[in-house]
Amino acid sequence: AEISADHHAGELIAALHQRRPDIRFWGIGGETLKAQGMEILIHQKQMSFLGLGEILRHLPFLFKVKNKLLQRAEKDAPLCAILVDYPGFNLRMAHWLKALGIPVIYYISPQLWAWGKRRLKHIRRDVDTMMVLFPFEERFYAAHHIQARYVGHPLLDKHYHKLPEQDKPFDPADVRIGLLPGSRRQEVRSLMPGMIETARMLQAQGRIHSAEIVRVDTLPLEEYSRYLNADDDFIHIISEPLAQCLPRYDAAIVASGTATLECGLYALPMVIVYRVHALTYFLGRLLVKIPHIGLVNIVAEKELAVELIQHHFTAERAADELNKLLTPAGNRKKRQELHQLRHLLGEPGAARHAAETVVAFLEEKGK
Repeated sequence: AEISADHHAGELIAALHQRRPDIRFWGIGGETLKAQGMEILIHQKQMSFLGLGEILRHLPFLFKVKNKLLQRAEKDAPLCAILVDYPGFNLRMAHWLKALGIPVIYYISPQLWAWGKRRLKHIRRDVDTMMVLFPFEERFYAAHHIQARYVGHPLLDKHYHKLPEQDKPFDPADVRIGLLPGSRRQEVRSLMPGMIETARMLQAQGRIHSAEIVRVDTLPLEEYSRYLNADDDFIHIISEPLAQCLPRYDAAIVASGTATLECGLYALPMVIVYRVHALTYFLGRLLVKIPHIGLVNIVAEKELAVELIQHHFTAERAADELNKLLTPAGNRKKRQELHQLRHLLGEPGAARHAAETVVAFLEEKGK
């Protein structure tokens, strides 16, 4: 249901086709999976909801999706189901598919170590194999007697050979920051105004010379440009792969999510920001049992990047935190700290390892 999950699943299918070209795929997906030849029953962009309110509003649609998938599964029983991320829907789908006798492999584990230990018994009952992205996740599941394999993180496959050998030198006469508001419409609408106001504040203080809003292709240009004024000629909207634009930034304001890991891989100093509906946040704080929400901090198991969440995200706070990163010494020190992330994530090859896990599972089942 996520753009990133569509990309990761597409890489997995490409690797599977190399080993088992006879296998065909159908299900929920986006343009990447479609390009890999998957039959798309429901497009990914129809499933991209954010927050409890959005999910409740779309419940009738989600029930239709569930019924469509299960009816197809009964008529055209798959060798196995590969569920990717999206735990609110996919953990339920795992139970329904398992009831039909369909083996379930889960790729990109739900963050049960953060908020869902009560769901471990459901995972143990409904999921045959977990394919996890971080080494600590394999240890977590093993401790709870759940079959899991660490396959590595797909972002390493995407970026490993593009990572610069040397950090960008900090030039106080030409400072550029990136604004990365996420890939969902709700994220952009929630975060973009505060990000732009932060950039205006930094530019007025003479701390930056330009800023770039990194746009995703799935959202129209107007979703970003609507927040800009005529005086914002130092802010540009771009649509480029992160591998191209991250190396030219001195720092970034980034929405909590996968992009924090990408910034971390490029040793780009960042401030992590996020806002959701007040009720979603309240319920989340009751459930989440870890101190950080930014993936770059979770993987490092310490704060590599400051997190400004909900009412803590103001232009003033964000500008203050970025100012600490926009000095030669502060920038260099933070980049050095972020280099450890490459070692923590290991070697590339996630899609290949995941495909090998799926093929071994099918062969074990005689399929």
